[in-house]
Amino acid sequence: MATNFGQLDTFVNRCPACMSNIKKNFCYFTCHPRHSTFLLPTELYETETTTSVFSTDFYIHPDYTDNTFNSCKNVYSPDVNMPALEILCGSAGRDCTPEKLFSYFGNNEFAPFNITYVWASDDIEGMDNIWHNDTLKVHPFDVSTTPCNTSDPQMHCLCSDCRSSCPPLPETPPENGMGKVGSLDALSFSLLIVYCVAGVAIVTAACYWSRPALKGSPSVPDNTGNPDCFEKLSAKLEKSIRRTFSVFGRFVAKHPFVFIVVSLIPVAVLSIGIMYLKLTTDPVELWASPTSKSRKDKDYFDSHFAPFYRTTQVIITPKNYDWFNITLEPSPGAFKTYRFGPALNETFLQEVMTLQNEIDNLIGNMDGENVTLSDVCIKPLAPQYDDCLIQSVVNYWQNDPQALQQDIDKGINEYARRLISCFNNPVQLSPDNCLGSYGGPVFPYTALGGFLKDDDLISDSPNYWESTALVITILLANHNDKSKLGPALAWEERFLEYMKEVVSGSELTVNMDIAYNAERGIEDELMRESMNDVLTILISYIIMFAYVAIALGNVSSECRRLFIESKIMLALGGVTIVMISVFASLGFYGFAGVPATLFRHEVIPFLVLAVGVDNIFILVQTWQREPRQEGETVEDHVGRVVGKVAPSMLLSTCAEALCFFLGGLSDMPAVYAFALYAALALVIDFFLQMTCFVALLSLDARRVESNRWDICCCVEGEKKSSAKSQESTVCFKIFEQVYAPFLLKDLVRMIVSLLFLGVFLMSLAFTPKLAVGLEQDLSMPEDSFVLKYFKYLSDYLSVGPPVYFVMTEGYNFSDIEEQNLVCQVSGCNDDSILQQIFISSLKPEALLLWGCEKSSLFLPLAQTDINTATTCMQPDDFVNGRPHPYLFMRHLEDYLSDNPHGVLCASAGHPAYGDAVKLLEDSSGESYVGANYFMAYHSILKTSVDFTNAMDYAYQLSASITEYLQSNSQFSPNVEVFPYSIFYVYYEQYLTMWEDVGVSLGVSVASVFAVMFLLTFDLTSSLIILLTIVMIVVDMMGMMYWWNISLNAVSLVNLVMAVGISVEFCSHVTHACATSVQPTRLLRAQEALSTMGSSVLSGITLTKFGGIIVLGFAQSQIFRVFYFRMYLGMVIIGAAHGLVFLPVLLSLCGPKLNRVLANEKREKESSAAKEKHGEANIGFQSDLHL
Repeated sequence: MATNFGQLDTFVNRCPACMSNIKKNFCYFTCHPRHSTFLLPTELYETETTTSVFSTDFYIHPDYTDNTFNSCKNVYSPDVNMPALEILCGSAGRDCTPEKLFSYFGNNEFAPFNITYVWASDDIEGMDNIWHNDTLKVHPFDVSTTPCNTSDPQMHCLCSDCRSSCPPLPETPPENGMGKVGSLDALSFSLLIVYCVAGVAIVTAACYWSRPALKGSPSVPDNTGNPDCFEKLSAKLEKSIRRTFSVFGRFVAKHPFVFIVVSLIPVAVLSIGIMYLKLTTDPVELWASPTSKSRKDKDYFDSHFAPFYRTTQVIITPKNYDWFNITLEPSPGAFKTYRFGPALNETFLQEVMTLQNEIDNLIGNMDGENVTLSDVCIKPLAPQYDDCLIQSVVNYWQNDPQALQQDIDKGINEYARRLISCFNNPVQLSPDNCLGSYGGPVFPYTALGGFLKDDDLISDSPNYWESTALVITILLANHNDKSKLGPALAWEERFLEYMKEVVSGSELTVNMDIAYNAERGIEDELMRESMNDVLTILISYIIMFAYVAIALGNVSSECRRLFIESKIMLALGGVTIVMISVFASLGFYGFAGVPATLFRHEVIPFLVLAVGVDNIFILVQTWQREPRQEGETVEDHVGRVVGKVAPSMLLSTCAEALCFFLGGLSDMPAVYAFALYAALALVIDFFLQMTCFVALLSLDARRVESNRWDICCCVEGEKKSSAKSQESTVCFKIFEQVYAPFLLKDLVRMIVSLLFLGVFLMSLAFTPKLAVGLEQDLSMPEDSFVLKYFKYLSDYLSVGPPVYFVMTEGYNFSDIEEQNLVCQVSGCNDDSILQQIFISSLKPEALLLWGCEKSSLFLPLAQTDINTATTCMQPDDFVNGRPHPYLFMRHLEDYLSDNPHGVLCASAGHPAYGDAVKLLEDSSGESYVGANYFMAYHSILKTSVDFTNAMDYAYQLSASITEYLQSNSQFSPNVEVFPYSIFYVYYEQYLTMWEDVGVSLGVSVASVFAVMFLLTFDLTSSLIILLTIVMIVVDMMGMMYWWNISLNAVSLVNLVMAVGISVEFCSHVTHACATSVQPTRLLRAQEALSTMGSSVLSGITLTKFGGIIVLGFAQSQIFRVFYFRMYLGMVIIGAAHGLVFLPVLLSLCGPKLNRVLANEKREKESSAAKEKHGEANIGFQSDLHL
């Protein structure tokens, strides 16, 4: 009895009331002085010397069995991750009832003889004894029981083992959603009112625009009065920049080859650093900041425990198999019909076993040496069991085809009965051995799929037999030292190769539909995706280069000069300069040790090419429009043109560079790396454009001057027939003569204002509704096998990722009061940390599953029945049933290193807790408990929102637990508990995504405004640029909502880049307007739109548009969503604001005329007129003299 009670104690000792109630049954059966009143022998076993009872009836009252069952039904056994009664009920398992429980007590391999329980509520008269020579009165056994929620502290059971002990759950607070006005949310309603008011104001103001006689009208000249201080500063700064760059440009034009060589030498030296560039491909390094909480938690977990295991998984659904019904007799006289899913067809199961054994026998190759699964897999019960841990249904037959065939040969009912038996109790050894070949259980929720109905959870006791999919999960050992992963990688590579062969047409899979993946599968597919998209990116850049080469050339009215006026070589030089600047930036940070990310060849070249090409078009087209003055050399002409456009180019470059350099302050590695690389590339590009490209432009000007062909410069063409030295581009003529006058009509301006304001406010209303996250399937190419695996995970898996609640080292587990703050056995605090976790799992919003947990913080040493268990410890060694503190550590190490064996040690701690509790030694050699963890599972998580919410709740719960421990612990005030799951490092960014977006975009926009003001001292222009950029970014976010683009690190990088691109769309036109000397705002806006607007359209807009279209054909979904869609939106929205809305805004409330510049121009014109008039007079007098 002591032996059997010791085994019973293993499963139910957490709840003393349950243990006491069950023991009464056995104790009274054995020792009751009048047990003949409820026991009636039915069969004797006789020998020559003795007569003994072979079987007996036990008359028992249903009140006793019901009450005992109710006191035990919630008791959980963490050693095997199952409710205790599912184990004690034998094959009935999860179908356990009071009758099945006691029937199994009376008929199992541990019972001394067969005991048949007979339920009766009243006394029974006239029962014959076994010899039939007397009648007996039977009084059904019925004794008082103790409810599990008793107030007796010696018998009280905690909430995790007794639901009636649980405190009432607080009501889930309603979501803090936005209030509604009718069907509209409050923000949308407010913005609608704003639009109506603003719309009325704009229409009213439109009448004001058309009255030029009114003061302040855009059509009224504002060139009267004296210039103020800011006008003087702005003009002085503008002139000094022009003068400086004009002189510098002239000097470069005079010595082009010197500057080409001198400028390329440092760039070439920097480019060498690419050899030292470290490329970040590890997703953890890419998305998680080293200082983030999830990253620190991961590093702590990996350094104290083995890193999360490597998972190889196969999900199989049947084809050509139907549902089938089987009627079984789970208990005598009780028949039940089970509707089995097609995945459990016996023939299909044999095919799956064949596939699994083929996988088990795969051999990888590493450096010429064979690698088997046994070399790299996890073996939790080694050395007693040398088989790998494989969670699979066929492991109920220990992966033995003959064992499965034997059950099938016995008939479909026997096959089905064994399945039901193992589903109900996967840890049973009798009558069915359901343990896997590795020596541990195969839990049905990990090996089956498709059995859950909508919104069902494992805790709802689902019908496992209705499965429509089978799951094979193989766990491989992981290592912190990546150099030790070679064998595992080799075997995974062979596995993926084999599965591709199987799926592509093996006879084995005729009746199967298979999804599969290994740990390296995602990274392999990402690498393949990158290689596939290289061609797409290359074609995109070729198209952009081809357009630049064609568009830079001037369409001459004389076709015979076509090859002279073309700019193919100049365009090639300009694009080459852009790409060289990117290489130099990469090389610089290669020397500096700043790792590059995946944005190195997608985002940064796109950005720098956009800015560089725009500057190239502005410089070349200004040179084409500006006629050479009389007596002006080519060098002087180039210098004058450079001086004219340099302030605008310097302004935009400084604003963009500062914007990105400040973006480098972000904690998000992807944003940080992009910002630093992009900022330096822009600076280098500007340096090369002012030196190398100006030198190339002067050489090209000389070539045109000498009428030589482009490319084939040795061929000399014909001279111009007209004396006009320069011609305007077609685009400029269209803007000047057609588009600008039309756009700036009063009616058009009113419509544009209403339209852009409406789009802005609508985008602002939808921006808060942007989805946050990145669905994992978007990262894979469309033909990837991983996509199908992701889909099957979502469709068929029944549990989410495991989550570890890690306790940092230093907690004093030896002290009983300290134990009570943590544990979940009798005597522990009702609000212990494990009870808090359990109670939290009862809340739907927690996204936690308690029913699949394994607790390392629960220490079986703390609860032992010293009166029944055989132990080396003496009664005096226990304090209230727990080991004395000075003995605690002495026995803990043995417990954690021992595997289960026999009935006396059915729950030894090595398999369950060996890796979860670290033992350390202090300076005196005394051991103590170091870091340790408690493991549970998240519920099913399918979307980014699910993952983020689950992580957020786990963080909140752990913070509450940490505060509880630090407030109540006498010895460990600095102990901390934190949650860790493998996906946390990827999803933590989404907890603060809106904050990161606000900071990154706010810093970027503010830096642009600061540079604009400091380099122009023009507050109006700076505010207009600020407003336009804000509108572009908000409209971008509105487009993201409508085009289903979620907010994440990738889209945030694109939004930060959109700020920089917006500067190109806005700054040049605004600066041209601010420095124009036309008398009215309307005329200044029209002139700026004609001169700079045409360059912006033909430069950045059309160049990028052609390249972006190609990205729409990329194989990668992430390219099509986050690059094609966002880049297209960036160009269209930016161009619309820069070329439509901004000129209208400038014409209405643009900067006033800079009267200093206007006065200087009038003086120059007056001087020129006087000189011309003086020359005319001299000529007239000469004629008279003659």
